[in-house]
Amino acid sequence: MKKRKAYNKMKQLTRVADHLLKNVLIGYTDSLKGCVVFNIKQGRIIPPESREGKQVIAALGRPHTWSCYCAAFGRTQLGEQYMKSSVVVTETRYFQEDLAPVFEEEHAQLIKAVPDHHRCAIGWIASPQGVEFTEKEAESIFSALGVWE
Repeated sequence: MKKRKAYNKMKQLTRVADHLLKNVLIGYTDSLKGCVVFNIKQGRIIPPESREGKQVIAALGRPHTWSCYCAAFGRTQLGEQYMKSSVVVTETRYFQEDLAPVFEEEHAQLIKAVPDHHRCAIGWIASPQGVEFTEKEAESIFSALGVWE
């Protein structure tokens, strides 16, 4: 007869947090007043004071496998919009606050890549599930976050 595995509360909390963050990412742009939680599937910002927002924020307090899409946005004199970007992916689980310096270094390099007279915004989107976005997907998410406004 097989023995039953011992119950591990930490593994259970990790699974629940991962499930809550399945379609969620954290976004930041200049036009926003701080970071926001964005639901990819529904294409909307999750209000932090809502029940769903409180659950997601609590789940974000756990370590995760992160993927961050950093971007600097520019507009030429002819009005053409463009984006310079890079992706940072972690191999193991990290807390969000431990990765902030890495994201800031990557952003500083991107800001230098866009001339001052073209730069109109900067932003990033981070997935706690390690989801990597194509340039087209990232552009649509940034547009939903109001980066071109």
